[in-house]
Amino acid sequence: MAIRDFVVALRRNPLVTILAVVLTALALVRVELAPPRYEARTVVTFLTPPSSFPRNVYASFTPALVTMAEVSSRWLDSADGRRAVRAAGGRGGFEVALANRGNQEQPIHDQPYLTVLVNAGSADAARGTLLKVLGVLRDRLRAVQVAQGARPGSYISWQVAAGSDRAVPVTGRPSRAILAILLIGTLGGTCAAVTADRRRRRRNETSEPSGTSAPARASAPA
Repeated sequence: MAIRDFVVALRRNPLVTILAVVLTALALVRVELAPPRYEARTVVTFLTPPSSFPRNVYASFTPALVTMAEVSSRWLDSADGRRAVRAAGGRGGFEVALANRGNQEQPIHDQPYLTVLVNAGSADAARGTLLKVLGVLRDRLRAVQVAQGARPGSYISWQVAAGSDRAVPVTGRPSRAILAILLIGTLGGTCAAVTADRRRRRRNETSEPSGTSAPARASAPA
């Protein structure tokens, strides 16, 4: 079918065309009027206990730090961890990821960096939830070490390495969303109009008589 055929199908089915236009317009309005989302991100680094002699705690990381960071990440991402954040007052959704120098197929977790990402419907909710997640992480880290019998001076700790608690709006790519909606609306309306044309044609073909009846014989004159 040529483009002209599609245009003709849309003209022959005004109800279908109007419905497609209305649905597309509603989707565009919803995208334009959607409330903004806010995101707060921070990266924490797990550190060895302080020592009496000066040293750079970021120069080298022990396997114990990486293990503790991975255990903490998995716990926060579990049902118990999310329940603890909600109980502390966290209102937004969050993600926790351990630093990966590899890829999805072959991950390499050898650095105790933990990224915490919070997404919420308001800046206050995003900032507040991030602080609650960090507070729960701090309490959990201390509780685990106390339960394992670690001495107070030998606790593993963490510090914020990057990011802040300031929430920023997440705009995304609205132009792409609008373009996708227009494309889907055009294709959907055209397909619906062509389908309606075909059904109408089939109904017309089935309603036509299969053949003409033979003419009646003229009566012979008396």
